[in-house]
Amino acid sequence: MSIHYENAPISEALIDIRVHFPNALSLEALESMHAPIQDVYPRKEKRSYLQGQFSMGDAVGAVATQTQVGFAFSSTDGKQIVQARLDGFTFSRLKPYGTWQTLREESRRLWGIYRTLVPAAKIARVAVRYVNQIDIPLKSIDYKDYFRTTPEVSPVLPQGLSGFFMQLQFPQPDLNGMLILTQTTIPAASPDQSSVILDLDVFKPIPQEISEEALWRELENLRHRKNEFFEGCITEKTRELFGKKEVY
Repeated sequence: MSIHYENAPISEALIDIRVHFPNALSLEALESMHAPIQDVYPRKEKRSYLQGQFSMGDAVGAVATQTQVGFAFSSTDGKQIVQARLDGFTFSRLKPYGTWQTLREESRRLWGIYRTLVPAAKIARVAVRYVNQIDIPLKSIDYKDYFRTTPEVSPVLPQGLSGFFMQLQFPQPDLNGMLILTQTTIPAASPDQSSVILDLDVFKPIPQEISEEALWRELENLRHRKNEFFEGCITEKTRELFGKKEVY
């Protein structure tokens, strides 16, 4: 199922492909991806992994280490970002989103360049993630009017909620994958609004070699499952906020 809303609430959409390398890979090899794409993605930043360690006993303390794992190349307006890392590749599109076809084709083009730099990489995991920010033009709401998945409060407790954070994990046995649904309130941009994040992250491990065509079929399947969950989480009242809906 493919769905397109006139005013889609997507604040970020991404395609992520994790990889393993049989041999060590240099950061210089990843940095070389910038040359063929710098006309569209002129900005370059390092990507690092931060790890902390706490010690107890007589010498209580904390130590943090930062290790560079790759680079991020972004468009001039910062709306499109491609990451080339030692553990994989990510392409992100920020609001305004556009269409899945545009996201997929640009991601596929950039992945092809990354792949030529790391031909020995083995695909280990694929994911599609959509972060939706749903702005409701009311200061105070009953969340059940807008969302079909909400926290269930014990009937012996007060029922009024001013905010919440909820994360649910749904195994997807038919896809051999997992979908993580995160839903939380955030401060609204204006005092007469309520804002909720609906984050859908669907992924699957790839245990054996996979062709390029099969890779993109898997990503299509993950995207369709994301759509099913998005539609299953919202009510008609929420859909009205997004304008015209096209199903194709």
